[in-house]
Amino acid sequence: MRFRFQRSNRYLWLGIIAVVVIGVVGIAFLTQSSSDITVCSSGCDFATIQAAIDDASTAAGALIEIVDPIHTEAGILVNKDVVIQGRGAENTIVQAHADVEKATQRVFSIAAETSVTIRGITIQHGNPAAEPQSGGAIRNEGELILEACLIRDNLGSAGGGIFNDGTLTLVDCTVSHNTATGGNAYYECNTGGGIKNMAGVVTLINSTVSDNTAKGKGGGLHIACNGTLKLVNSTISGNRTTFDGGGVYINGVGEFTNSTIFGNQAHNGGGVYVRGTGEKGMVRGLLNFSNTIIAGNTITFTDYGNADCTLGDYAAIGVNLNNLIEDGSCDAAYSGDPLLSPLADNGGLTQTHAPSPRSPLIDALAPEMCIVDTDQRGITRPSGAGCEIGAVEYDVE
Repeated sequence: MRFRFQRSNRYLWLGIIAVVVIGVVGIAFLTQSSSDITVCSSGCDFATIQAAIDDASTAAGALIEIVDPIHTEAGILVNKDVVIQGRGAENTIVQAHADVEKATQRVFSIAAETSVTIRGITIQHGNPAAEPQSGGAIRNEGELILEACLIRDNLGSAGGGIFNDGTLTLVDCTVSHNTATGGNAYYECNTGGGIKNMAGVVTLINSTVSDNTAKGKGGGLHIACNGTLKLVNSTISGNRTTFDGGGVYINGVGEFTNSTIFGNQAHNGGGVYVRGTGEKGMVRGLLNFSNTIIAGNTITFTDYGNADCTLGDYAAIGVNLNNLIEDGSCDAAYSGDPLLSPLADNGGLTQTHAPSPRSPLIDALAPEMCIVDTDQRGITRPSGAGCEIGAVEYDVE
């Protein structure tokens, strides 16, 4: 492991993270409450989510609870400010079809100028057949908060799991096993196996994006030139693409804090690929990252680029503080093998890569360099003499 700190910009980055964590976490962890409206196949207020939303008596801010363990309904248009709540992602599934290959619509579309929260639900088997085909499970054009949700096994031309053209926040969520399949609309096709951010801000807190696939750029996430991605205490793992950016492809702005990008695969930039547009006066292709691991990623085209982090044309790094990049790319403070364990349930609501007992990450950073007060699982930082780099603190026995 190479020890070489870069301390300039530290206080700028602390200010940025304070705004992100206080501003987002403060609104995202909403308490469970009793439902105003229930939805189930029989014996509830409504038989469908759409009927509950459309009913004239459903006021803005209403809480709609899904009672069915498996609720099959496709093409749900959410055009009111509502909360849609399940009984935990392990207990409540909302799906477009029992078989994703036979589905012809996505599950949810969030309309512009709406503020929606969806919590405690698995959303699966969306597969829109008509344009726009992007956003297999969810297409968001409003303000959407997902809490403790699992987005899995969806297909879309871009954004196999989620397509965002608004403001999207995920807290304690998993986006897994989704595929960006390609389509007719070129500007949207093939990219973002898990999440495609066309424009606006996508924020992931304590969340995992894993095992998603794209035929084009961004196996896990694709951030277009008008988009921003904020990763806080999050894990990007095992995603794949046949083009650039196995974990994350950034054409806009990426801001990573205490996150782990591990075991992804691409043609170039297996972990992260950053490329700007070259437009004068525009902030594009910019990476700001702190206390983050990018390691264990692979590429299929070894004559160009790096396995872990590749800067393409017009790309730039702004804040670069206390990061570990295994292959030494993108001028990180540390390099070398972080000795992470496989993706697993290490506590909390999402799977993570925990440091092994011999990991050089353990207590690598002094307590004053801890930016976020807890890790991805909610464990207090620091848990030992210092903080770990990445999304997970080492468990002190």
